[in-house]
Amino acid sequence: MSERDSEGGLTRRSLLKTAAAGAVASTAGCGSILSTSSSSSLTRGTETAYGNCWQCHKACGMEVTLNEAGEATELHGIDGHPRGSAGEGTKGTLCPKGLSQLEKAYSPERIKQPHVRKDGELQKVDWDEAISYTADRLEDFADEYGPESLIEFHGWGTSGVFSTLFRNLYGCPNHVPHPTPTCFGSMAVTGTLMGLGGGNIRWIDYPNTEYILVWGRDPLESFAGQWEAKQLLKARERGAKIVTIDPVYTETAKKSDVWLPIEPRTDGALALAMANVIIEEGLYDEEFVEEYTHGFETYKEAVADKTPEWAAEKTGLAEHDGLGAETIREIAIGFAEAAPAAGITSWTGLGQSADHQKGAQNVVALTALVGNIDRPGGQRWHTSPPLSDPFEVGCEEELPNNAADNPCYLTDKESGYASMTGKPVQNRVPEMVDNGDVRGMVYYYRNPVTDGAAQEWLGTDEREGALEKMDLVVGIDAFWSETARKADVVLPEASQLEKPMFESGGYGAYNEHPWITGSKAAIEPQWNSKPGFEIVSELGREMGYEEYFPWEDKTEFINDQLEAVDLTLEELEQEHDTYYVFDDEQHRNPYEKWKGGGFAQGAEEFWFDLDKKLEGMYGKLSEQVGAEITTGPQWVEPGTIGDELTEEYPLEMLDTRTVEFSHGGDQALSLPLEQLAESYGLEHEDYRGNYLVIHPDQAGERDIEHGDMVTIASEHGEAELMAAVTEGIHPGAVSVEPYGFGRGSIQPDGDGANNMLLNSPEQIDPVSGEIDRHIAVEVSPGGDD
Repeated sequence: MSERDSEGGLTRRSLLKTAAAGAVASTAGCGSILSTSSSSSLTRGTETAYGNCWQCHKACGMEVTLNEAGEATELHGIDGHPRGSAGEGTKGTLCPKGLSQLEKAYSPERIKQPHVRKDGELQKVDWDEAISYTADRLEDFADEYGPESLIEFHGWGTSGVFSTLFRNLYGCPNHVPHPTPTCFGSMAVTGTLMGLGGGNIRWIDYPNTEYILVWGRDPLESFAGQWEAKQLLKARERGAKIVTIDPVYTETAKKSDVWLPIEPRTDGALALAMANVIIEEGLYDEEFVEEYTHGFETYKEAVADKTPEWAAEKTGLAEHDGLGAETIREIAIGFAEAAPAAGITSWTGLGQSADHQKGAQNVVALTALVGNIDRPGGQRWHTSPPLSDPFEVGCEEELPNNAADNPCYLTDKESGYASMTGKPVQNRVPEMVDNGDVRGMVYYYRNPVTDGAAQEWLGTDEREGALEKMDLVVGIDAFWSETARKADVVLPEASQLEKPMFESGGYGAYNEHPWITGSKAAIEPQWNSKPGFEIVSELGREMGYEEYFPWEDKTEFINDQLEAVDLTLEELEQEHDTYYVFDDEQHRNPYEKWKGGGFAQGAEEFWFDLDKKLEGMYGKLSEQVGAEITTGPQWVEPGTIGDELTEEYPLEMLDTRTVEFSHGGDQALSLPLEQLAESYGLEHEDYRGNYLVIHPDQAGERDIEHGDMVTIASEHGEAELMAAVTEGIHPGAVSVEPYGFGRGSIQPDGDGANNMLLNSPEQIDPVSGEIDRHIAVEVSPGGDD
């Protein structure tokens, strides 16, 4: 059995375990979710600097211990930090990803200097040549093909000016956003269309909540900063009830009052049945529904026959002792009675399947039904402090917006290249390249090869992939992925410790107050790397846009942002421990902001039914899939839009996140790899990759044991990785944990597999453009030992 499935739910990676030290040498094997050093637990070195961790882009504050040579030797959390603690007076900590930043800064695996392609080979050059070469290539590209033939992939980079250069100035209109196709598009787009907001299904007012539905998410392992896991545990200690709805027995499920191991893609059935009970029992917020929503009658009709008994069969809960219809009824009543102090936190579990779009609509509808939107204990709408636009402060010229005036098929709703909401679809880019509509790409901390349709990007033995067919590929990154190795220009980016950082919020530990956090570089850039801000600024100036890049460095840029709040980055770091919370009445974050400002996208109402917005879109979708897809909440059988399980491919593959990794971004580091292996009880194996989690019933039928190498195959491709056998997953599903490994990744020849090799360009949610990561597969024993 996997270590993650030990009796009682707590493994040696206990949530409450305290690490002995914050240095890299002493953290191996302590990969617990909160097992990190606080800011007062260790002795200090000769000097202290600061930083903000960006490995999962949440900016948890870091104290950095430096030795006499100015080298970072230890990392510690910052007490009271808005992302790294539970709030005022609480310890600040760092997760395994944060602690691994020491190894990242000094890793010999990093890209150490600029490279440009000459005579078909990437060659080392100095920065002057790299910047000049890149500017010339971009100018030639625009002259020959036009900027509309370039596509931008922007991940969680920290320059602050990357999109400004390529969209506003260069005029490239084509942008594939990061969260929508890779994280939770089906949920984010649906939540936005309905009026809740794309990210607001995730944020609960933890200090005031009494009931939490953790729906397709694991906030104790894949959290939005340390604050969230800590506040969830504090809510639990205070007596809030926690119900986890997930096919996988996650770390959060282990700490929950109830775990509902539903069959994958049946979330929508459970949500409709809960609504059935809430309406039948008269427990919904009648005033909110009548005054602030649209389409309630459609919703009411849709749930009329969706009883708990019906949902228990659809979700598979009827097969589990004590988890049938009565449990569904009890949870629905408990959630409604606790409302508005009841919240739902959901993410990739309802955001990564084509069939999930309707399921997401059913779940989001529950928030309006019980009236918990932006009320104490419910779905919190956070606000950020007012900051200055640095371009208005520092630039004499107003930024142009050439991209908005540059018509392009990617935003054409009639085009097969776009989703039905007009967003560019990442899985369609290889087709655009084949058709000659896209001729080049710029990317910053993004790897589309591990995000979807990997074979189309990389090619096979028989054909070239999209990366090789492009006339120009420019990348800014820290490690050598296959995307970087196929690029024409590779510009090495400094790590978090080597550059100024700044973030403002927003969601975090201070639910009633906005905040800011920032830090100067703790150490000098290693090797011959540079901060992304400097890379983009130098390139922009070389391209002739000098007036838009007047700042000497990122610190000046951040100080212009801080002008509105009368602070500087140095003051923020030295006088306020890197963060500042706006607790005055002027900046207070009030509840029920929809009363004065409306709902998402400026809507005056919450939309149960999207009839007036997207009726035509759903009509086209119905024609496309050969089934009636309505504009209101609706039950859609798994396989209606996404993959259908078959006799040949009877298992449903999904992928989940782990605390050690973020999009494979620290895969080249030994510390998180060791922690990942230990978490599955497989540290004794000569294997350091990702794992295929499989139920003992399915493993036994296939003669697979814990630690065996297996082959996982779909209709489109196959991959090999190590099996982790555990009862902590629904028998009909297998899970790749985590994704971002194998071919196309930072270590393409290392252990592990890229499960996106099993994904085809057709596997998308046509509404949001989300890449469908729920794929019909078969698993067989054997593989490379």
